[in-house]
Amino acid sequence: MKIIIILVLLLSINAYMLRNKKDQVKTHVIQQIRETIKNPYSPLYHSSYNRLAYYVDTYGPRMWGSEDMADSVDALVQEIQNYGFDKVWKENLGEITSWKRGEESVTLYEPRQYPQKLNMIGLGWTPAGTVKAEVEVVHSFEELQTKDVKGKIVCFNYEWKGYSAGVKFRTNGPKLAEDAGAVGTILRSVASVSISSPHTGMTNYQNIKYPAVAITVEDADMIDRMRQRGQKVVIEIKTGGQQYKTTSDNILAEIKGSKYPDEIVLMGGHWDSWDVGSQTGANDDGAGVLECLEALKVLKHLGIKPKRTIRFIAWSGEEMGMANDGAQHYAKTHSQENHVVAFESDLGSTKPYGFGVTGGERFTQLITYLAQEYLTEIGAEQILPNAGSQADSAALRAATGTPIMNNKIEDNETHDFYFAYHHTAGDSMWMMNADDMDDNVIAIASMMYLIADHDDPIPKN
Repeated sequence: MKIIIILVLLLSINAYMLRNKKDQVKTHVIQQIRETIKNPYSPLYHSSYNRLAYYVDTYGPRMWGSEDMADSVDALVQEIQNYGFDKVWKENLGEITSWKRGEESVTLYEPRQYPQKLNMIGLGWTPAGTVKAEVEVVHSFEELQTKDVKGKIVCFNYEWKGYSAGVKFRTNGPKLAEDAGAVGTILRSVASVSISSPHTGMTNYQNIKYPAVAITVEDADMIDRMRQRGQKVVIEIKTGGQQYKTTSDNILAEIKGSKYPDEIVLMGGHWDSWDVGSQTGANDDGAGVLECLEALKVLKHLGIKPKRTIRFIAWSGEEMGMANDGAQHYAKTHSQENHVVAFESDLGSTKPYGFGVTGGERFTQLITYLAQEYLTEIGAEQILPNAGSQADSAALRAATGTPIMNNKIEDNETHDFYFAYHHTAGDSMWMMNADDMDDNVIAIASMMYLIADHDDPIPKN
């Protein structure tokens, strides 16, 4: 009996020592990741910022299907092939229908004595056309039903309560306005503030025939004041957008898992952007893409070979939200593969403090344990359950039930910093911070490594 007790004790001690040794290895790897990225003499120091600046400066906006987008894809693939990953490839989406903006304007005629051009931007896929009409302001869909807008232009000047509340006016407002008899739509930019810079984005274009545009927050308030004092407002809208056939590609790269190569940890962002400024797409979502790429690079640089495959992806076409965009294409063509998690960075790159998780209870418990056990020293230990969804990763979750995650970063509750620049000419390198981007690389690389190298099976529920 004593011998059995001694054997049990020895086995317990050995198991404890082995577990403790594994914990030390994981802690050491995360220290290596941090020290490599934060070392000013390391080739990876500020690399995500510098590579982002190169692509933003060299190729400009990356509109889905555009030549600039295609050129930047080819250049990024060529660069990635030099990093020594186990596999690098492109996946073509087949024929897609994209959209070019064309000439466009909004001119205020009344009550001004002389015509006044207003800062504006056509909403994505708005049809081409010219309309000049009296403007009626509404603040909600309910108010739209109470006003006579037949033959008028509707101006939606809603109250900002965050993106999810405002974006419904962009996507559904033009259709509802036309159903009520309007001949055009003006939208208060879906933004916390606009500083005279209008915000574009997709609208439900299939169901509208009149121009739909966004104006600045300031001008929407101005038109509202005019109407409240009883002044007649007359505006002319001109749009020139055109559809065309083309194609596009997703970009992928991976480090093969050493023990479970068929289990995939997916991470990335979308490489396409809007087209409204000289640098649009720096934050949304060039930064997210390159932070994930740098996370894979640092693991390769350190010679780390996790148990599971870590795959990087730069999705194509998120901004236009079409049924055959890169996210839908990936979800369809890779649905038979075993994804243990899909991570996406697409809500900015200020300093990270943790991760959002959308998955089952056991998966969320695992991520919470890993974060609190290993990520406290890098300040990324907070886990927010049911808060991991993003547009591209959500497609894979819908198709396969894969748990999804995102990085949580410093901003207020309605992400006012991010949405002050979102989909505008202000989405540029000016708003990016190299140290914050490095912190995101460290957090993403550490968490993806911890999941990929976890000893036990990864629960999907």
